[in-house]
Amino acid sequence: MNHRAIDAYKTVSNETSVAEASPLELIILVYKRLIENLREAQHAIESGADAARPSEKALDLIEKGLVAALDTEKGGEIAMNLAALYDWSMREILQARLKQNSEMLTGVIEVFKSLESAWVEISAMRAADSQAPSQPLRDSVADAPSVPLR
Repeated sequence: MNHRAIDAYKTVSNETSVAEASPLELIILVYKRLIENLREAQHAIESGADAARPSEKALDLIEKGLVAALDTEKGGEIAMNLAALYDWSMREILQARLKQNSEMLTGVIEVFKSLESAWVEISAMRAADSQAPSQPLRDSVADAPSVPLR
C-alpha cells in the first residue's frame, strides 16, 4: 500500500472516530492527539529539526479543542483552573519552541497525561454505571466533569 492510501485510510478512520464519539470521548481524543503532537515537537527539538508543525497542532488542539469546550459559568472554579492551566501550557509550548528546549515540554506532557488519565477514569466510571441501570448514578460521577461541553 502506498503512503497516500495509508494517509487516506488514517484520515477516514480519524473522521469516523470523531463523528461517532461522545463529548467525553472527544475530550479524551483531544488529549491523546495533543500528547502525540507534544512528543513529536519534543523529538523534533531534540533532533534539531523544525518543531513548528507539531507545536502549532498542539496549540490548536488546546485552543480550539480544550479551551473552546470550557464553560466557566457551569464549570465554575474547575473550568477557571483548567483555563489557567491551558494558558500556561500554551506559553510553555511557545517558549520551548523559541528556546529550542525540549525539556520544557516534558512538564506540559506530564500535566496532559494526568488530565487524560482522569478523563479516562471518569469515562470508565460512567460506562460502568450505564451497565447497571438499576443503580442510580452516584452524584460524584454524574457531576464529575464539572466542565460542561458547549
